Amino acid sequence: MRKTRARSEKEKAQQFEEIIEKGKELFVKRGPYGFSMHALAKKLNMSEPNIYNYVKSKKELWTAIRTKYLRQYYQDTEELIKKHKGSIVDLGVKWAEYFLEFAANDYKRFQMMYLVPPPKSNKKEQKDNSYEPLYLMEHGINALKDTFKIQGIDDSELTEFFYYMFGVFFGAANIESFLRVRNKIEEPIIIESDVLTSERFRKYVLREIRTRLEKFIS
Repeated sequence: MRKTRARSEKEKAQQFEEIIEKGKELFVKRGPYGFSMHALAKKLNMSEPNIYNYVKSKKELWTAIRTKYLRQYYQDTEELIKKHKGSIVDLGVKWAEYFLEFAANDYKRFQMMYLVPPPKSNKKEQKDNSYEPLYLMEHGINALKDTFKIQGIDDSELTEFFYYMFGVFFGAANIESFLRVRNKIEEPIIIESDVLTSERFRKYVLREIRTRLEKFIS
């Protein structure tokens, strides 16, 4: 039975959250070119015209999904920085651990944030000002600049290093996902008679990040 249109503001908010979650799953599964509002409506058991009461296009839906998760990431990392007491090296390791856990807890969310490109639209869409631009890399760099006054390190060097470290975080998150899936469905990877698990790999990555940060700061 097809769902009726949500009436109250609470029902509308709940329906929008369901659209976000199912939209995320479908974008990750089909990609931006295979995604369709028709398929989403079927997945939600609601009419396609009803979806357009919440978002005007699949491009706007893609933006809404990423905005939700980026805001969550921003809030969490700002809280992490605010509560941190200790060295910038300790903060960097905490940040890396949070990033890896964020990806592990919902890998589809992570894929939606970083791996699924925006869908193209055949229509000339008017910019929706309700979704402010969110710049992940700039957010991280500015957070470090505002929180720690690193003596002897200029802004360009800090920016380059941050991008390098983000590449390490990003790559490690994807390798962790690969290891979790592979070790469930196939023979585990064997290195010198030891099983390489995602947990063991993360410990190694965090140790290496600490070493690299210490060298950069010194």
